[in-house]
Amino acid sequence: MYTQNTPVHVRLWHKGFWALAFANLFLSMSMFVYLPLLPQWLGERFGFSGREVAFLALLNGIGLFLFGPKCSILVQRYRRNIVCAVSIFMHSVMGLALFYLCRVNTVIIDSSDPSTIFFFLAVFQTVGSAFYGLSMMTLSGTLIIDVCESFQRTEANHSAAWFGRLGLALGPIAAILCSSFFGRESALLASSVLGLLALLLVMLTNFPFRAPGENIKRFSTDRFFLTRGIWLFLNFLMIMVAVGIVVVCHHDVRFYLLMLGGFLVSLLAQKFVFANAELKSEILSGLFLIIASLLMMIFRHVDVAEYGAALLTGIGVGISAARFLLFFIKLSPHCKRGTSQSTFFLAWHSGLAFGAALGIGIGESSVGYVVALALAVVSLLMYHFFTHTWYMDNKSR
Repeated sequence: MYTQNTPVHVRLWHKGFWALAFANLFLSMSMFVYLPLLPQWLGERFGFSGREVAFLALLNGIGLFLFGPKCSILVQRYRRNIVCAVSIFMHSVMGLALFYLCRVNTVIIDSSDPSTIFFFLAVFQTVGSAFYGLSMMTLSGTLIIDVCESFQRTEANHSAAWFGRLGLALGPIAAILCSSFFGRESALLASSVLGLLALLLVMLTNFPFRAPGENIKRFSTDRFFLTRGIWLFLNFLMIMVAVGIVVVCHHDVRFYLLMLGGFLVSLLAQKFVFANAELKSEILSGLFLIIASLLMMIFRHVDVAEYGAALLTGIGVGISAARFLLFFIKLSPHCKRGTSQSTFFLAWHSGLAFGAALGIGIGESSVGYVVALALAVVSLLMYHFFTHTWYMDNKSR
């Protein structure tokens, strides 16, 4: 049924929502394919030191914020699906250009000195992550909300975020498999292909017309950062930094397969274990599982412990991230729902990027796991003694 050319969906899981959920998955995978292989590849291919590679990973996290203050004016002045599509396209072009220069036509790379190559890689990394950040903020904070009815929006945000969460495991799996068959540079091509698949799904989805608002500010935190959620942001950011330190040190497809299994277990746990549990139990349980996985990595240097830790990490991250997302939604006023989604995304991905940079800088040793353990413990104490009480006192609904 249509009213004033606006589609009405009785059910959430219609074809438009399915398309955007998978676009979220493919777009997340397009970024996470770099995690297990790029650090080693950059060192071997160009001779960069650990600090230089860590700096490039750090730029990945910083670039996500660059278009944030312009997100609101862009999606209101132009068609929001076009803004998302152009952003995805530009993100994909960065990976495709790197693949071309490093694999197809290597003359420019081979004739350049290391400092010039480092400069261009820094530019590519920053620009690519900036467009990735804009595309994800537009997709999760605007488009997914647009294709569902108002009473379905919390479920839509919660469900679509799970597709992006799975990308943390599926992206590295795709990268490792591509690398084993076609070489490490193929991860760059895989990133571009996944981005273009996301672009196709966005362009094939119909969106209702939205008139632009009045008095649009050139720079705004709207659809970018929920300032009243700063403590939730910092608490979740620390958790994801710890996770980023862990995942960047693993290059075995079995680790990510077990992490994927952990995500699926956490989905079942939300439905059957935590359905009627105390509100703070999910995040505390998730953090205890992450801490347990880190202790296993530090004190048990056998494959069984590593794989058990991967499973526990997936369960812990899945449980805690899902609850943090709902907290962001309930902390925000109704008109700021999109802003809450962008804030959650920024904490999620910038935390992973900063953690990856820290893990690369430290090197693959138990020291990184000890730092991650310290961050996880601080996050648990902060949430238990401060953040949860603060959230209960400040939530909007």
